[in-house]
Amino acid sequence: MASYGLEELTAYDACTYTRSSGDEEAPMTYATCSFDRVLAPGESFELPAPLKARLAAHALNERLDISVEPGGGTEDIDSYDNYVALEIHADNTADFSVTGDAVSGAQGETVTSRLTFKNNGPAWLGNLGSGDPVADVRLIVPAGTTVTGAPSDCTPHTLSGGYYPRRTGAPRYDCALPYWVLEDTERSYDFSVRIDTVVPGATGAVSIHPEWGEFAFDPDTTNNKAVLAVN
Repeated sequence: MASYGLEELTAYDACTYTRSSGDEEAPMTYATCSFDRVLAPGESFELPAPLKARLAAHALNERLDISVEPGGGTEDIDSYDNYVALEIHADNTADFSVTGDAVSGAQGETVTSRLTFKNNGPAWLGNLGSGDPVADVRLIVPAGTTVTGAPSDCTPHTLSGGYYPRRTGAPRYDCALPYWVLEDTERSYDFSVRIDTVVPGATGAVSIHPEWGEFAFDPDTTNNKAVLAVN
């Protein structure tokens, strides 16, 4: 199994190759190979030619997973050593960015604000080992407003990030991205915001954050912050 940034795998006649769509899971290339070879105890088997792959222009943190199982219905008495994963780190970058919004309305009016995450590339990113979201899009709700509707993948929090008991009215929302984004992924989050009090120039902070650590692959973190301006 080769991750999205690995291309031109060595082709073997004994293998069939498929590629996942990338809808529910990160896009991968799968090779299933059957070799009709009898191995006596202590014997080994090598592929007909070395396995090679090319790093694509969008490669970053890649993986090549290889597993083996005996054929002919034979039982392996110890299958725990039948799998290995090779991590391949490309010298590349992925520029994450977030865009806020500017909305206005009268007191008591509900408006829609759109926050947008974008990967400007050139690399994709997949947390293939941990499965953690590649980033969280965070909204600090502007003063004088109340969120009356939030996307289903946005979790309400207290300002410090603690538990908040209701979907609406929270002072902070964290929207989790999937565990992978392609080199041109763009995702928007629409919030319904009620203007309780007209506060001229009110702004709420919009930002993106990793689940842990930092965006070491991001060459420009100045576009990781924006604002939601109201009136």
